[in-house]
Amino acid sequence: MSKQKGRNPNGEGSIYQRPNGSWAGTAFVMTTDGSMKRKTVYGKTWDEAHERLVELKAKSHRGIPAPDRSWKVEEYLRYWLQVYVSGLRPKTAEGYEGAVRLHLIPGLGRRRLTGLQVQHVRTFLDGLKQKCLCCANEWDRQGRCCSVGACCGRVPSVRQVQYVHAVLRNALQHAMREELLARNVATLVKVTTPRYKIGKGLSVGEMKLLLKAAQGHRLYALYVVAATMGLRRGELLGLRWQDIDLDNGTITIEKTVQRAGGKLHIQDTKTESSDSVLPLPEITRNTLRRHRTAQDHERKDLAEGWKEHGLVFPSEIGTPMEPRNLARHFTGVRERAGLTDVRLHDLRHTVVTVLMELGVPPHIVQAIARHSDVKLTLKIYAHSNLQEMRKALDKLDGWLS
Repeated sequence: MSKQKGRNPNGEGSIYQRPNGSWAGTAFVMTTDGSMKRKTVYGKTWDEAHERLVELKAKSHRGIPAPDRSWKVEEYLRYWLQVYVSGLRPKTAEGYEGAVRLHLIPGLGRRRLTGLQVQHVRTFLDGLKQKCLCCANEWDRQGRCCSVGACCGRVPSVRQVQYVHAVLRNALQHAMREELLARNVATLVKVTTPRYKIGKGLSVGEMKLLLKAAQGHRLYALYVVAATMGLRRGELLGLRWQDIDLDNGTITIEKTVQRAGGKLHIQDTKTESSDSVLPLPEITRNTLRRHRTAQDHERKDLAEGWKEHGLVFPSEIGTPMEPRNLARHFTGVRERAGLTDVRLHDLRHTVVTVLMELGVPPHIVQAIARHSDVKLTLKIYAHSNLQEMRKALDKLDGWLS
């Protein structure tokens, strides 16, 4: 039976019964602003209030301060966006802000930060799978969301649910570092891990068809660099002439172009493993020499209309090229080549596959592709190398016959 006491011994705080029949315990503890303040915990019984009061005081004794204010989840998320996220890469900050605004604040914003429980997060993520992707509204029985006007007609994918969960986990981790939380409940909730599809690599014949379809265009050299160096789209558009040494035959990957917040950004590559100095094949060096000469003519013809940014593959007036414009141009190139299901990123996968087939050691291919882990290099190769696997299994067939 619960103890019905009015007070605790001296120095242990006090426990009292509230008018509604529940119990409250109070004690002076250290708070996050550095001062001693009276904090209150609650319970349905004296024992429950006493247990929480003991826990509160134990944390204070261990040097874990209590929050100096009662945050709502929405309040803390907005604070986190302003203080921590605003300094991140624009594309990253834009993604975090969208997840907070569209999903986390509507789903969890009204709860107290310290009262957030595992079941709250689990229920929120389960419900997220049934909400409209563009407006985050619930779907009705007819499979329509309740938003006014046009609707995207899609629910969040496994990858998008995982992303929202990751944003919440990241925010709560910062709250722990600020000693506003004792634990990160989001880390205790498991979500389905998406299975990423790896694009196929092209054969040598397909690659030649693609380059032939692009020949004569001002972006021909871009496709040669993509086909021989395996650069990502943003890295191709962020490549500067100062990053290329044609005399010594080297190329340095340092910058990338991304669209975020309604404008283009030239920024550092995402990780140190993406930064690299690579040797240039002779065909790539010669193509870039011709491309530089052609670009000099473009610059001269436009005169004051040319906006110099030092880019190797800029727009027609010298400014950073819109990534979507490159994607649209590549669509035309692949259609002329008769390769309608090929992506620009598949050229990168082709470089990995061809190098592995030529017997280049995996760790060298990893360095060229600038993968953070050699496992990814091997995964791309294994996924793309269906023909080689067929040859190997055909040998088995011959042996059994």
